[in-house]
Amino acid sequence: MTVKSVLLMGLFLTGCASQTPSPQAANSPQQVISMAAESATQPVFTTVALQVRAVGSQHDVTYLNSELDYRDQRNISIAISPAARMKVEAVFGGDLSKFATGKHILVKGRAQRVTIWFFDSNGQRSDKYYYQTQIPVSDPAQIQII
Repeated sequence: MTVKSVLLMGLFLTGCASQTPSPQAANSPQQVISMAAESATQPVFTTVALQVRAVGSQHDVTYLNSELDYRDQRNISIAISPAARMKVEAVFGGDLSKFATGKHILVKGRAQRVTIWFFDSNGQRSDKYYYQTQIPVSDPAQIQII
């Protein structure tokens, strides 16, 4: 067997190896926020490692937040669709509001900077807003507890 054949076989077998990301290969929340801000209008495919510090919901979407205050500029919100929630809860072993907080997770998906607008008491959108980095989750395979 030639050296060239051995090298090609090695490359082929490497491609067949599991592609499950490790915590060491994942980006930090700060790195993902920076990448999403640089990309601004286009999502960035990434894997992020974070600790769930808070759980919230709005309009049937459940959010796993990397910070206690979801408005914190250092926060990444993992936005779990209603269709995926039950399957994601099976990964966590129960209701996300009870079982997700404190867990360290890996999330694969498309991170994007989203504009969050403030509304006045009449329901009218004001001129005030902030940016939040979100990763939508529609498939429980996107989340892994580490």
